[in-house]
Amino acid sequence: MKQYSIPIRWESYKRIKVEAENLENAVYLALKQFLEEPDETYIDDSFEIDEIIYEEVPNENFNIHKIYNEL
Repeated sequence: MKQYSIPIRWESYKRIKVEAENLENAVYLALKQFLEEPDETYIDDSFEIDEIIYEEVPNENFNIHKIYNEL
């Protein structure tokens, strides 16, 4: 397993550390954890994966639409 630090943006900024087989699985796990955490100030559907991830992990890709559909 690799360890990933997935950058998720919304009105605030947070990195969620997860262990996963690949980047797509890491993004899925981070989003799942993020969505399960209560936050009274969170605006529905305002989150996104920060594009810096493509610079930090240039040799791996993921399908964000597939991940959203699985959540």
